[in-house]
Amino acid sequence: LDLLTFFWPVFTLAAAALLLATLPFGGAFARIAALAAVGICAVPFIMLPPAPYDAEGEKIRILTANLYIGNPDPRPFVALLTRSQPDIVVTQETCARFAEAIRGSGLYPFETEGALSDSDDKKVFSRYPIREYRQLDDLPGRKVARHAMRLVVETPAGPVVVYAIHPDTPRSVEQWLERNAYFDRLAVAVLGESGRIPVILAGDWNMPAYSAFFREFLATTGYRFARPGLLLPVTRFATRLSRLGYFGSTIDHVAVSPQVRVTGWRRGSDIGSNHLPVIVDLALPSASALASREAK
Repeated sequence: LDLLTFFWPVFTLAAAALLLATLPFGGAFARIAALAAVGICAVPFIMLPPAPYDAEGEKIRILTANLYIGNPDPRPFVALLTRSQPDIVVTQETCARFAEAIRGSGLYPFETEGALSDSDDKKVFSRYPIREYRQLDDLPGRKVARHAMRLVVETPAGPVVVYAIHPDTPRSVEQWLERNAYFDRLAVAVLGESGRIPVILAGDWNMPAYSAFFREFLATTGYRFARPGLLLPVTRFATRLSRLGYFGSTIDHVAVSPQVRVTGWRRGSDIGSNHLPVIVDLALPSASALASREAK
């Protein structure tokens, strides 16, 4: 049932079409059943976690993109970076040719180091110094194949904690359980943050926003979902159905700690991947504002 939320907008459209068909042709029971189906499908839309409101503060732009391990050409992605000028770039399924192309662009003097592998294919590039980074470890008795990456970036507004996210896809029961354990571990890490430093979570979550597990994670941590509205554009699509347009799911997300505000959200252009980049503009509180809030 949770995996159905990957295609929840499709089910909603099907329920709406069924309702329209029953109006001229169906009986009373069929109309009531179709209306109930539309109501049930509407619930995840209504229950989407709230987006943080706009506010004054130091502006910062973050871009997250799953580059797709089979993507042969990094040039469209580098061109997108040149046009959109994000301050922090979080990539998943990052191969050496993409890392070298981004590095060669001269846009980002700072990046995370370390060998890229199937279990650690995340990479972060930044205009600002990266002071520290590490991979999260396992929860006791609950091992996962991948781990979130935590790093601290020194921005003009002060230090910001960034978590780069990419759990395994939940295509089997075991992988589904592992993905949920991944976010249990991430919630423990997030709840351990001091609250004095803004925190950003970005990446390919392999979890749609319509999932109850997504809402539970944000409810547990108190974090906010950066989103454009009730209708979420597809960010992961089926390339085999490209003639139908971007048919797929919204699983590439940015979430922020309570003191961070969202000033803009947009989907990036096609970069040759089966994902589309997500670009989010944020307003970070100044160090003085954080100190004042903590004193209160």
